[in-house]
Amino acid sequence: MTNHDNTALPGTLPERPFGVHFRMPRWKSLIVLIAIPVTLLLVQLIVFQGVVAIEGPADPNNPVLTPLTVAATGISTALTALLMTMLVAGMAKVSWRAVFRHTRRFDWRRVGIYLLGSAVLVGFSVGATAIIAPGSTGWGAFGIGTTTVIAILVSLVATPLQSAGEEITFRGVLIPAAGSWFRNVRLALGFGIILSGLLFAVAHVSFAPWFIAYMLVFSACTTLMGVISGGLEAAMAFHVANNLLVGIANALFAGDSSTALDRGAGSGPGASLIILMVMNIAVTVMVWLIERAKRTRALTRSAAAA
Repeated sequence: MTNHDNTALPGTLPERPFGVHFRMPRWKSLIVLIAIPVTLLLVQLIVFQGVVAIEGPADPNNPVLTPLTVAATGISTALTALLMTMLVAGMAKVSWRAVFRHTRRFDWRRVGIYLLGSAVLVGFSVGATAIIAPGSTGWGAFGIGTTTVIAILVSLVATPLQSAGEEITFRGVLIPAAGSWFRNVRLALGFGIILSGLLFAVAHVSFAPWFIAYMLVFSACTTLMGVISGGLEAAMAFHVANNLLVGIANALFAGDSSTALDRGAGSGPGASLIILMVMNIAVTVMVWLIERAKRTRALTRSAAAA
C-alpha cells in the first residue's frame, strides 16, 4: 500500500470517522493539547517581533490590522500548524497525511469545489448582513488606494496560510488528540468539538459573547465537515473563502486605511452574527449534499461494473 491510495493509512482506524480516526495514549494527548496554545503563542511572539521592529509597538487602545500584521498572522499560524502536525504524527505514530485525510487520498478537486461553493454562500451572507444590519459591519467609506491594494495582495497570500493553518491545528490535530480520551466515537467527537471550539475562541482573543458563540458554531461546523467528507478539504476551503472574502470587503470599506480591530466585551457585530452562523450551517449542509451525491455516483458505477 502507498500513501496515495484510497485506503486507510498505517496506524489509523478505518472504522472510525475522520477526526477521531487515530488515537494515542492519554499522556501523549495531553502533551499535544498543551503544546497547541503554547506553540501558537510563542511563534506569534517571535514572528510579531519583526512587525514591532518595522511598525513600532501596537496601540492597545486602538488595535489595527495592517498588511504586516496580516502577513505575520498567516506565517505564525502556518508554522504552528507545521510543528503541530509533526508532533501529533510522532505521538500517534501515524503518517503526517493522517492529519489531512482518512480512508482516501487528499482531493484537490474537492478543495476547488468547496472553495467555490463556500464563496457563494459567504458572499451572500456578507451581503445580507450589510443590508439587514449595516451598522454591524464596521465599514466606513469605500476606497481603493495604495494601502487597500497592498492589504488585498497580502491577504491573498497570508489569509489562506492562516485559515488552512487553523483548520490543520484546531481540527486536524486537536480533535484527534482530544478524542483519544474516549473509545466511544460520539463521546470522542463531542469532547473534541467542545475543546476545539473553546481553544479556537480563546485564540481569537475576544470578550464579545456573540463573537465567542460564533467561534463555537464555526468550529463545530468545520469539524462536522471533516466527519462528513473524510478529510480537511471542505473545512480548509470554507475557512479560506470566509476569511478572504471578509478580509477583502473590510479592506475595501476601510477608507484606504488599516482595518480597526476591536474585540472587547461590547464590540463586534453582535446579534447580526446569527446570519453568519446560519451560513456556517448552510455550508455544512452543502458539504453533506455533495458528499452524498459522490457516494451515490460511486455506488452506481460499482453496480454497473458488477
